[in-house]
Amino acid sequence: MSKARQQKHSHEIRNRILKAAARIISDVGVEALSVRSIAREMDYSAGIIYHYFSSKDEIIESVLRDRYNEIIQAITPSDTAMPADEAIQTSLTSYIENALRMPSEYNSIMQSASQKVLAFTSILAKGSQKIRPALAHLAADIEKGIISGLFRPIDAELAAQAIISAVFGLIARLNIEKGVTEEQKASLINCQVELIIRGLKA
Repeated sequence: MSKARQQKHSHEIRNRILKAAARIISDVGVEALSVRSIAREMDYSAGIIYHYFSSKDEIIESVLRDRYNEIIQAITPSDTAMPADEAIQTSLTSYIENALRMPSEYNSIMQSASQKVLAFTSILAKGSQKIRPALAHLAADIEKGIISGLFRPIDAELAAQAIISAVFGLIARLNIEKGVTEEQKASLINCQVELIIRGLKA
């Protein structure tokens, strides 16, 4: 097998392992994930898993990093010249819709108290925007709105933390209440985002 084919094969196996891990996290939570559970899910030996990842923690970190990168892509508008209120509206709506496409996995990750998971998901400490690109992105849009006079003067990081927490609450309820129609979901998302924008302008 050529080196290129070996690299492609290794990449495919790693992706399969990460997808299996994501399914397990979605079904039973991060805390229940183990190398053995992944091996059973894939009908592999644990040794094969360890050939590609040094530990369960590395697998968890890889899954979380992939999901975080998906979030960053989802909340980054293609038009960087967009006014701050439109940019925030677009980012928040995209974030919520993206989270709702993977309800069990999102809930398992975002509601986990594991320190390893919180290393990726915690946002409430002062200065968190320095290590959380998604929070920094939202805070930057808020700051842009303040500078342009569109938003009232406010602590941009604190506002971003409060907004993400509020959005998380809506996502959690929509993930729990399975009977909500798509029309009602859209109305709730639009209403929440509109209230957030109005609050920044007040």
